[in-house]
Amino acid sequence: MNRARSGALAWLSVAHFFVVEELVRRSWPVPYSRRANYLSDLGATTCGPYFGRQICSPEHVWINVSFGLVGGAIILGAVLLQPVASDLLMPPLLILYLAGGLGSVLVGLFPLDTVRPLHALGGGLFFGGTNLAHVLLGSRLVQRGARRYGTGLILVGLAGLLGAVLVADGSTLGGGVGFVQRLAVYTTVIGVIASGLLLITGRPMLASQR
Repeated sequence: MNRARSGALAWLSVAHFFVVEELVRRSWPVPYSRRANYLSDLGATTCGPYFGRQICSPEHVWINVSFGLVGGAIILGAVLLQPVASDLLMPPLLILYLAGGLGSVLVGLFPLDTVRPLHALGGGLFFGGTNLAHVLLGSRLVQRGARRYGTGLILVGLAGLLGAVLVADGSTLGGGVGFVQRLAVYTTVIGVIASGLLLITGRPMLASQR
């Protein structure tokens, strides 16, 4: 298996996050609202009131491991892909993907109710770094003539950056804290999956090999 395919598969593997999220959510003995609860609540290690929310996540280990695996997959994919798509994954882009992957690892290592500053730092790197990378990679694809793919990736990244700003600002746009955090997280993961699909099908991202 070549580096390109291995890197693409690493990025595609982040799709497991959605399955794990749903399974952990269903394990809650108290009501969990996608609107009122943060995704991070699923990783909380203790049960009880937390900033006005009742949290209890018996299977928290799995979502925290998932965050770690997502981060590791982003890092591994970027490292494997950079040499075979160097004109697209330029050093600044590689750094952003590495930062985003590291952020996701930090989120998993330091759940919401443990070392909150490191959890917040990890979230910021994950949302901000990876989604900014999506925007820049999408722009490179547009320049290379892959307008449909590039524009889609740009829009995903911009939506994620908007979600990241809203999370940092505490704004909800009337959708609840869970909505805005999912806007940041889901776009991050979807963008990585989309890039992996683009690579696995041998589309324009691999043109630099010719």
